[in-house]
Amino acid sequence: MLEFYQFGPAWGFPDASPFCMKLELWLKMAGIEYVSVIDGDTRKAPKGKIPYIKLDGETIGDSELIIEHLKKKFGDPVDGDLTPAQQAQSHLITRMMHDSFYWVLLHCRWMEESGWQQVRPTLFGALPKPLQVIVPPLIRRSLKKSLHGQGLGRHSREERMQIGRNDIDALDTLLGDQPFFLGDEPHAVDATVQAFLICFIGPPIDNPIKQYLLGKPRLLDYYQRMNERYYPNILPPPRA
Repeated sequence: MLEFYQFGPAWGFPDASPFCMKLELWLKMAGIEYVSVIDGDTRKAPKGKIPYIKLDGETIGDSELIIEHLKKKFGDPVDGDLTPAQQAQSHLITRMMHDSFYWVLLHCRWMEESGWQQVRPTLFGALPKPLQVIVPPLIRRSLKKSLHGQGLGRHSREERMQIGRNDIDALDTLLGDQPFFLGDEPHAVDATVQAFLICFIGPPIDNPIKQYLLGKPRLLDYYQRMNERYYPNILPPPRA
């Protein structure tokens, strides 16, 4: 049985991490049975990151590499029907979510005060009291350095938000009036996009990116459509 290591639920949603939810959604799409193991200790992870899996004596990290490994082992029932052009489109959307939108999410959660006031008690509230004082600011400072190194942290607040709005506009245009990003059925790219939408729309964290998303009816319909299939306990999104 595949063991799926993840951070665990936060704010009433499946996981705090978009990459954990992305992998879980893909596993659901692929019909692969798994056991969820809640363990956020990144020191145990093969690449120092969550999620990771254990299967047949192997430990594999990174959501993309995990999916590639599982496709080789079990076949690809999720994306096996895609044309080369659709595969390329899936790749480009995934890269935008990982390499652009993720950093906007990181900023909104950890650097914006509205996010920090939610992240600190939710993600660190179970730590012993002395560590609750010490650990969160250390991680926040580390992430601030990462944001600066990646580039987003060098911009003004409005420039950061505009990057996020541009990503949302691209998603809205590419989705159009389709049920899912590549047609009538969900594919791996939908697992990625939906995981990030949940991270912005779901938690009680207000920011300009969330408000912009709430003004996109096609993306909100898509969000609800995906949840009805895979996370039926998630409530419909509020509408701007």
